[in-house]
Parts: sequence; C-alpha cells; structure tokens
Amino acid sequence: MAHRGTNVRLKAIVPKALNTKAMEKIIRQDFRKMGDGMKKDLDKTVATWETDVNFQLRTKVKRNVFTMDVRPKVGEGEKIFSYVDLGTKKHRIPKVGNTTAKPLYFQWGGPGSYKAKTTPRELSSTSGGPSGPMVSFKHVMHPGTEPRKFSETIARRWGQLSRKHATKTMGLVARFSGHSMRRYK
Repeated sequence: MAHRGTNVRLKAIVPKALNTKAMEKIIRQDFRKMGDGMKKDLDKTVATWETDVNFQLRTKVKRNVFTMDVRPKVGEGEKIFSYVDLGTKKHRIPKVGNTTAKPLYFQWGGPGSYKAKTTPRELSSTSGGPSGPMVSFKHVMHPGTEPRKFSETIARRWGQLSRKHATKTMGLVARFSGHSMRRYK
C-alpha cells in the first residue's frame, strides 16, 4: 500500500503596499488641527491688546519628521509679545548715553496705577492698562515685566493633548494606509 502524504497548502499573506501619501495627508491634517488650536490659545492672550499681534502656523516634513511652529508674524507685535511672554529686566528708558532721545509722554498715576491685561500662565487677556494723568519725563527707570510664559503654557497643554490625538491619528493612518493596527497573539 502506498503511503499518501499529508497535503499542506500554504498561502502567502502579502500586505498591501504602504500608502505613504495617504498617511502623510492624515498626519498633516491632524497637525493643522492642533496648530489651529494653539493659534486660538495664543490669540486669546492678546485679544485686548492695542498692538496687533498676528500668529502664523508653519508645518513641514523633512525626512519623515513632521514639525510645527506657531509664532507671531515679524513686526512690532512680535517684539511686544516677546517682551510680555519672556519678561524684561529692570531697565532705563532711553538707554544710557542716548542724548538725542525725545521726552517720554505717557499716562501714569504713580506706582500701582497700571493694571496688567494678562496673568502669568493664563491663556486669557482682560481689560487693563494705565490710569492717571499724562506725564512727561526725560528718562525713566522701567521696573521690568514678569514673564507671562504663554509659549511654555501652550507647549505643556498641547503636549498633553497631542498624546490623546496621536492614538486617534494613528488609527486613521492605519486605515487609510491599508494596514491594520490589530495586535496578533
């Protein structure tokens, strides 16, 4: 009697080709949503300011590394935002040695007459500013400003939110790339 061998059929599992364009599109869209959220947070911090501060969002991909940057557009608003965000040290206005400086005119009612529009680590802006009569001085000693740390606060907040976004995003990426995120045992 002839021995009959056991038939074993093997079928190769060939995954779909990786759709990197679809994956990149989903990641860019998620980055854009997060960037828009950061921009809204920054806009809240300058909502009551007299100086316009316009923020711009930039995203780029280089060697499969996604980066996102939200910053004030270059101009007077950028300088002022930087002074408020990072704070300033006590300093003389005008600088020592400036003999051509014009007199300074500003509203001032004495120490404590200025109410800040922002608070450190809070993403909001309220009414405030100077009070009292207009005064004139040849020079003043500015007391400096306490750093508001908007950028730091937003980075911390969105760093935590991005972890929540990442899981959702990677599920979408897997679905649109043609691959599964299931765990195999």
